[in-house]
Amino acid sequence: MTTVNVVDAPCGYGKTSWAIEYMNEMSTESHRFIYVTPFLDEVERVQQAVVNRKFYDPKSIKGVTKLDDLHRLLGQGNDICTTHALFQMANAETRDLISSNDYTLILDEVMNVIEQVPLRKDDLNFLLNAGVIEYVNNDKGLTFIKWKDDKIGYDTKYNDIKYMALSGNLMYCNSSALIWNLPCDLFLMFRDVFILTYLFKGQFQRYYYDLHEVKYQYLSVTKEQQGYILVPYENRQIHDKTVLSQNISIYEGQLNVIGDKRHALSTSWFEKPDNKDLLVTLRNNAYNFLTNKCNANKNTALWTTVMGKKEGKKEKNKGKIMNKVKPKGFAKCFISMTTRATNIYKDRSHLAYLINRFMNPIEKKFFEQYGVKVDQDAWALSELIQWVWRSRIRDDQPIHIYIPSSRMRGLLKQYLTSEAFEEAPLNAITDEAPSDWHL
Repeated sequence: MTTVNVVDAPCGYGKTSWAIEYMNEMSTESHRFIYVTPFLDEVERVQQAVVNRKFYDPKSIKGVTKLDDLHRLLGQGNDICTTHALFQMANAETRDLISSNDYTLILDEVMNVIEQVPLRKDDLNFLLNAGVIEYVNNDKGLTFIKWKDDKIGYDTKYNDIKYMALSGNLMYCNSSALIWNLPCDLFLMFRDVFILTYLFKGQFQRYYYDLHEVKYQYLSVTKEQQGYILVPYENRQIHDKTVLSQNISIYEGQLNVIGDKRHALSTSWFEKPDNKDLLVTLRNNAYNFLTNKCNANKNTALWTTVMGKKEGKKEKNKGKIMNKVKPKGFAKCFISMTTRATNIYKDRSHLAYLINRFMNPIEKKFFEQYGVKVDQDAWALSELIQWVWRSRIRDDQPIHIYIPSSRMRGLLKQYLTSEAFEEAPLNAITDEAPSDWHL
């Protein structure tokens, strides 16, 4: 049984540097790698940095899909570097090819492993009453949606649901919702799995492993004379946040009043018609902070908030809520609140985090209905840290940040003054070496 290695360490500790050294040092005879990262520019960086083996990036050419090309490369036993988006499309053929060619997975940052499937109110009952789908429980008591064999030939507006069900990706939640679930046995097809991340304890992929009873061990990374090495988590270098606390200047003042209530600035708060005037206040506050408090400009600022629904049919149109909140002169400084694993903003020093993060309630309930306890605050803090660390704080340079949500601001302060969020989950293995004996 594969045990997942979670390399949990702060940005700047050398997780990616370790991975590059590891892939360079391992023999091409003994190791084949799949390196998965959120962004294409990171694919190119890894291809250039790993010099003793050639990494291939699946392409879509002349009617051949990226998934088809991935299968071709897997079948040839090539080393592969690709994105989260393609890896999420893995199917039964992908799993068989990974298993038969004895691959090691290095996953740069956690990925979306579950997602609520959009449904109208009566869609699920309609499909059940039509005899198209049925509920099936697996040996762990998890409920999946099965598309009935005699209805496979049906061509309907529910084809996306059919394909997810036929791939074993569709699970049932709370009497009225469906959850796309990346088949967890995909990770068990690898010889070894390494996830490079930080604050894994609060992230969905941790709860997903708990749900599917996948064992994971915590590791950290440290630098020695011979290079970067992995160590059991209990032997990690404790994160001294003294300098970090000095480098993060958190705004305190009247501009924070708008976020005093616990659920202020949550997604549902932004969507309430009664709060439309407060969106104008928030926009003015962000402008005031960036312009008057920081003397920021488009080259120093970053900000984020809820996107909201798209305006118009064109995908390039930004969200409705974001457009109402964007501070004047800083439209191009917006990056998504889910941004992670990129270094392209590491010169930015003036930040405005205009959101109070809560889990999707359906996805939260999905885990809880199977007895998996989730921690909203640990998840929100991990999301905040990932966003803030896109800035120059990753290089130990000072930043100024406006976080009007009292809840989110309090979580960041708690993080800076304690180790509470960095304690490993109780069920994690923390005293063993990496699963690859070569290490």
